[in-house]
Amino acid sequence: MRFRLKRSDLNTNNLIRLLIFLLLFISNIILQYSLIGYYLENHTFAISFPMVNNVLTMGSALIIFGFISTRLPQFREVGDSAIYEIGYLVILGLFSIILSYFNASTKTGEFIAPFLNMFKVLSVMLILVLIATKTRFFKNIMHKEYTKTDLFFTCIIFCVLGCIASVYTIPVDNSYANVRNLIILIAGLFGGPFVGIPAGIVSGGFRFLEGGVTALPCSLATVIAGFLGSLIYILNGKKFLKGKYAITLMFLYVGFEMLLILWLTPPNISIPYINDIYPLMLFGSVLGMILFIMIFREVKSDKEVSYEELRIRELENTLEEYDDEMDKLREDIELLKKKNGLE
Repeated sequence: MRFRLKRSDLNTNNLIRLLIFLLLFISNIILQYSLIGYYLENHTFAISFPMVNNVLTMGSALIIFGFISTRLPQFREVGDSAIYEIGYLVILGLFSIILSYFNASTKTGEFIAPFLNMFKVLSVMLILVLIATKTRFFKNIMHKEYTKTDLFFTCIIFCVLGCIASVYTIPVDNSYANVRNLIILIAGLFGGPFVGIPAGIVSGGFRFLEGGVTALPCSLATVIAGFLGSLIYILNGKKFLKGKYAITLMFLYVGFEMLLILWLTPPNISIPYINDIYPLMLFGSVLGMILFIMIFREVKSDKEVSYEELRIRELENTLEEYDDEMDKLREDIELLKKKNGLE
């Protein structure tokens, strides 16, 4: 028996999904309002204009480089690969020069260093995820040809990755930034409730056993990430969210986690903690989701084609060649008839 979704069901699913995004958005507004109120009340809200200038200038440079890099593939498409390769070398060289200049002439090195450390952590986690994508279990789930065994081993993989993300962190003052919730949210969005929920519970429990003042909100946020990712997976027709929605979800969820920390720990502890890790976790989690989507699409497009499919394609191509030859022969015959007046 085939199960078909009615249009009303699809509308209901879309409304529930929209409501989830709306609630997360509201939680982010509450977080920002609470942080700004605390800073103003304690007179700790100050803007360093030189730093803002440096960040805006660097951001502008990145936007320009990004704009140029998106146009370079057009040269490859028209066959001019030399311009394509030289262009990227020039962009990398200019970016390195600008980065060195800012690092030497300003104190942005202190600002950038934690983000570079977060990128190192993110790189290691994504390498482990990339290795996981090469397993048969992962590929079977990706192509919707999975069994209970595939779900079980994929769940084990994400449980291990979630626990590793709890240990492999970046120390910032007395705080620790990580990408644990990125891994668990991906587990739910990718494998559904049989992968996301167990991975969230195991990783959340592991984080709680590590202890610390923020153990409860951090572990709770991890468990919720597993349930939330699984719920959205079901509402989305058991498919991974489209890229822009998955990235937006990750962005909003980091703010939701910070709000949990703010609510479940004393302000004198939670505010400095959030101030230290929020930008880093936002950077690592959002960038990690972008890179995972790229990996996901790459692996999905590399689905192995069976011998029978290859043989069918070969025969179809042969038939097309024969059809072209037959058309050419018919044209030659008609031309000869006209020349000899046989029509």
